[in-house]
Amino acid sequence: MSHPSPETAADPEELVAALPDPPAPWQRSDANGGIVEYRIPDDDGVCAAAKLVVRPELFDDSAVRIDRKQGCKDVGTGRHPDVESAVDVVSTELSAAVGE
Repeated sequence: MSHPSPETAADPEELVAALPDPPAPWQRSDANGGIVEYRIPDDDGVCAAAKLVVRPELFDDSAVRIDRKQGCKDVGTGRHPDVESAVDVVSTELSAAVGE
């Protein structure tokens, strides 16, 4: 079992600064502690049509964690060894969701 490891987590300020601006219709919000949320709003309810939540990973040896949601359902979590690889994944996911 992995133990919490803040020593390997990405620096929150570095992570927030490195993540891209979203293409429309994505919206980005930055929370305290290095948590960045990308979402495509859904007019039919409180859940987003799509959402990515990017944060420093504190619970294993990875640096960054990306949680994915469609509607109100979790559709996966990815863990990445460094900020650069997480930025690549986020950029690809944002573009793919809008057909770029």
